[in-house]
Amino acid sequence: MFGRKKTEDDPLTALARCIIFLDDIRAYRRKDPEMIDKSFSILKKSKYREHYDMWVKLRPSVEKIVDMPSEAPGVKQMIRNLAWMKVANRIFLIFLVVFIAIQIVPVWRNALGDDPFAGKGFMYTAIAVLLVVFSLNLATVMDYRIRKRIIRFENETTNEYAQHREKMKDGVNKMMRTLGREIERTKSAPSSWSLILYFSDYDHMAVEKQWKPKSIGLFKKSYSHYQIVPKP
Repeated sequence: MFGRKKTEDDPLTALARCIIFLDDIRAYRRKDPEMIDKSFSILKKSKYREHYDMWVKLRPSVEKIVDMPSEAPGVKQMIRNLAWMKVANRIFLIFLVVFIAIQIVPVWRNALGDDPFAGKGFMYTAIAVLLVVFSLNLATVMDYRIRKRIIRFENETTNEYAQHREKMKDGVNKMMRTLGREIERTKSAPSSWSLILYFSDYDHMAVEKQWKPKSIGLFKKSYSHYQIVPKP
């Protein structure tokens, strides 16, 4: 960057990262506000201090969007149930590994005998495998239901959160202008500052590429990704 290596604590690198963070929040891709604050804090003692001050004003809106899923009816309990299901999955997997090891590891076979399960080892193994498969799929279904309920709540409350998302857009516009000016001032290659965003309606940018991401590499999602370069 500008004839020197990009580093995590470089203010301009942090500025680019903050653009991505606010774009993520605007797209309901929730991030930890404390993590975002660390990046903005790098700007606090730099010539980009104005953007840190902007973040201080934006943070309540960010937290409002981040906390939104907990407002969806029933989601809190569903998330708690999923957390316990994930704990159960780990226990089931450990149990399955130990159960199989008892049957095939020589040291354990010597200690417990050649047939510690009285000829029913295969049946017990099959039951354990089915239990693990069922629990893993149940967790996947629970996660899917949570996501669907949150998405439905997002759609139902679009107007309520519109003003907060608009603030994210305004913040990105201001930072994009600053980043574009710095690129022009230093005669840096714009392509070295390309960003992947969820929205393409910002000022001071040009879209280089657009595509729809795929789920598990097969199914296209409903939204697009944009590879953009900042402009002054």
